[in-house]
Amino acid sequence: MPAETGGFSRRARAHGPRRFRGVSRGAPTPRARPAPASVFPRGAFARSAVAVSGTFQSVNVFFRTVVLLALVLLAGWWTLMLKSKLSASERNLEQRTAELDQAHLDLQNRERQIIQLGKQVEEREAEISRLQDVVNEQDRIIKSLELANRLLKVSHRLARITVLAQGAAPAPSGADAPDAVRTTVRFTELGEDGQPLAVGKELTVEGKTLYVESLVIQFEDSYVEQGDALRGTSLCMFRRLFGENQNPSQGVALDSPDQFPLAYSGDTTTDPVHRALWQRFWEYANDPALAKQLGVRTMQGEAPFIEARVGKTYRLELRAAGGLVIQAE
Repeated sequence: MPAETGGFSRRARAHGPRRFRGVSRGAPTPRARPAPASVFPRGAFARSAVAVSGTFQSVNVFFRTVVLLALVLLAGWWTLMLKSKLSASERNLEQRTAELDQAHLDLQNRERQIIQLGKQVEEREAEISRLQDVVNEQDRIIKSLELANRLLKVSHRLARITVLAQGAAPAPSGADAPDAVRTTVRFTELGEDGQPLAVGKELTVEGKTLYVESLVIQFEDSYVEQGDALRGTSLCMFRRLFGENQNPSQGVALDSPDQFPLAYSGDTTTDPVHRALWQRFWEYANDPALAKQLGVRTMQGEAPFIEARVGKTYRLELRAAGGLVIQAE
């Protein structure tokens, strides 16, 4: 009995609970219904189903294989394309990087060149400024020299001599002088503007050649170059007028030795230097060291002369750093 019970239990477990559902211990087992008869034989149908199933599985496997292969090929092609593009991008990036590095180097070189050119420009500007200073200084010196040269050559018109008449002079008693000539002139002193300072004097001398004796004071060139108010030009005092047929002592007096020349008789001639020079003319003329203390270069007598002709006018001029000249107008 235990053996049977165990055997039953094993059979029940083997066939499953579905077959023995609703069956209790001790109840009669229901009779199984006969299976309906199949149109086709059972074995043929199974074999056909198996064949169709195998075919379907083969087709399914084939299509899956094709799809997978296509996906693999597509993935490979895409990978190769991406890799190619990536390689191209990397090469392009390397080329751009190299160009950028080269441009950076060029920029640095340009910056260094600009800095160097800037320094050169600054140096040239400094040199130009220095040369401009030199030019300005040279221009100043040139202008100063030109001014000094003009001042040295400045001529002051002092007097005008107009020949009024000229004729035979009576010979002295007991003398034979058939060619003796007497000349009559008008002597007029002029100011800086060329206008007469006083009414002209009519004077007569013996001879055709006219001498104008004067005392001349010439100062050092440095005073003349600087345009000194007192010593910027030579000074002249007319003494007398005479001809070649008479002794100088017999000439006609012009300025008095006891007064200033008419041309310097203004307020500006009250300077003690001028007064001392005129009053002690020959003392200073004979003592150069003493004269130099007052800036005097030369003190001397001068007597320019010219052959006078009727109707002609002559001017007397005194150069700033020179002597007395007589010239026909």
